[in-house]
Amino acid sequence: MHKHVVVSKPFTVLVIALFATLPWAHAAPTDAAATPVTVVKVERKQVRETVPLSGTSVPWRHAFLSPQVEGLVTRVFVEEGNWVSPGDRVITLDKEIAEIEVRIAKTRITEAQVRYDDARRQRDELRRLIDSKHVSETSLESAIAEVDAAKAAVIREQADLERREELLQRHAVYAPFAGMVVQKNVEQGQWAKTDTSLVELVAVDTIRVRVPLPQRFYPRVTVGAKATVHFDAIPDKAFEGAVFAKVASGNEATRSFPILIDIANPDHMLAPGMSARVNIELADGRTNALVVPRDSIITKSNGERLVWKVGAEENEQIKVFPVNIQTGRAFQDRVEVISDALKEGDLIVLLGNENLRPGQPVQLQRTSSP
Repeated sequence: MHKHVVVSKPFTVLVIALFATLPWAHAAPTDAAATPVTVVKVERKQVRETVPLSGTSVPWRHAFLSPQVEGLVTRVFVEEGNWVSPGDRVITLDKEIAEIEVRIAKTRITEAQVRYDDARRQRDELRRLIDSKHVSETSLESAIAEVDAAKAAVIREQADLERREELLQRHAVYAPFAGMVVQKNVEQGQWAKTDTSLVELVAVDTIRVRVPLPQRFYPRVTVGAKATVHFDAIPDKAFEGAVFAKVASGNEATRSFPILIDIANPDHMLAPGMSARVNIELADGRTNALVVPRDSIITKSNGERLVWKVGAEENEQIKVFPVNIQTGRAFQDRVEVISDALKEGDLIVLLGNENLRPGQPVQLQRTSSP
């Protein structure tokens, strides 16, 4: 005897709904499922290999300003954060005593000049009298010696005046280059010594990036090599620079050598102490490579890499299919393809490749080059 099972209508609806959620229960995408994407051609290009590194920005010029003479600070013209130009006064010292010494030195020159003029007058008189035999040769020679001594005294006093005038000028501290005052360690009324840093000044019109270069790349980086720098503080902007110097003094612990890269900074967007990501071109790294944009590559959880390749039209639809690739070296925003899965001229998806499915119809919005 057979038993009849009665299935209620609500249970039937539930089963149908669960069935519809299964992945294999879906049909292929229809015309209405065309996804707009941006595609790019796979190209073969002459590219230069780069090495990615990390570095830190440092001041291009950096100075701790100290006075050249000791003295009482009478005025401080700057505060932290102020900009200065070359030759701007930063600090002045009390110069009253120095001014008095200059006046005394000028008086001594006048005295020495009077004695010199008198010695010349006596010498000239003796020369006129020697012809009449009224004076001896010895007296004339003594007079000539007095003239020479008086002239030397004038020269000595003039040199002393120049020295004292120079000391007078040194009662002020001037900015040696354009830059920003980043630290001030003095106030009016303080006694300043020659071995004390009063103001710290940095130049930022140019920023220098200091990068540790692993020893295996040291022979392959040359002075003048191009470098692209991204600062973590301004991640969306790329700065172009060049290798200013390779410092031939390695770190024994890390086996790396400092590389200095100069970057123009006219807008003062950059400051010393910023972290930087740097790509430096290698001298012998030029190659003819098949490349794709870095953003076109999808990395799966198992480490495999793929791109979405545009296939032929089918029923007036353009569809995409995943293609696994093997990648090689990175060239800034491009990656070398070393497998045979792609060829020059293939179209691959650059933007809009996040949620594509095999055979999905797409709508090409525009085509760009890598």
